[in-house]
Amino acid sequence: MSSIKHERFPLKKQKSLLLEMIRTDFKLRYQASALGYIWSILKPLFTFAILYIIFALVLKLGAREQNYALSLLLGVVLWSFFAEATSASLVSIVSSGNLIRKIDIPRYLIPIASTTAAFINMLLSLVVFGVFLLLGSNLAIGWHTLWVLPLLILELVVMSLGFGFFFAAFYVKLRDLNYIWEVIRQALFYAIPIIYPLSRINDIEIQKILLMNPLTQIIQDARSVTTYDKIERIPQVFGSGLYELIPIIFAILSLVIGVWYFSRHSKYFAEDL
Repeated sequence: MSSIKHERFPLKKQKSLLLEMIRTDFKLRYQASALGYIWSILKPLFTFAILYIIFALVLKLGAREQNYALSLLLGVVLWSFFAEATSASLVSIVSSGNLIRKIDIPRYLIPIASTTAAFINMLLSLVVFGVFLLLGSNLAIGWHTLWVLPLLILELVVMSLGFGFFFAAFYVKLRDLNYIWEVIRQALFYAIPIIYPLSRINDIEIQKILLMNPLTQIIQDARSVTTYDKIERIPQVFGSGLYELIPIIFAILSLVIGVWYFSRHSKYFAEDL
């Protein structure tokens, strides 16, 4: 983990550098846009609106699901963070090639900055989601929401950061990874219950397989403490809450493997770029 311990940059200087990288990321992302930072909120809202019109109003997919619209919006917000964080981190090292070749900065800060920028966007979207919650009824909000939801978001960030570290380092070697991940990401979006309720799947074994995906587990658990407390979750489907440890362990392992792989290859970035 030699790249994590960067002696030329004390912790205080690393924090300042990270903040500057995050600010730069936002400026570059929205500098040519008329609406600027507002797009960080509008993008998931537009995605939600399109999906709701097609799958709820036209196809009646969530007709039997309580608070389907709010559940869909929450799923879109959480998924958008994962998609944005991993995609931005994937290209982060290559995009910073000129900086890496000129300055010996702590390279692990680069994917962290990309993930943090996506995290800020998610927080803004969650504020909008909170406003919509005020208009809802028969919700699942309680005191447990105050600690369960942040823990679920932490799990999502840990996994996204792990994937981000791994992708950022691997993309330096394999530039096709961007296209491969784009295809896998699209498949994942429709494979996990974001648009459709998990209750629509009658096969209990398929439900179990889907719930072993941390993204499904996080989204379902987040819905259970905000929009609908009777939603299908691991304890109900498996008959035991112990199975919830499997996707959580997977999320933690993602970070461990991602950091290990990034640390091992980061010293060769300047040469490979």
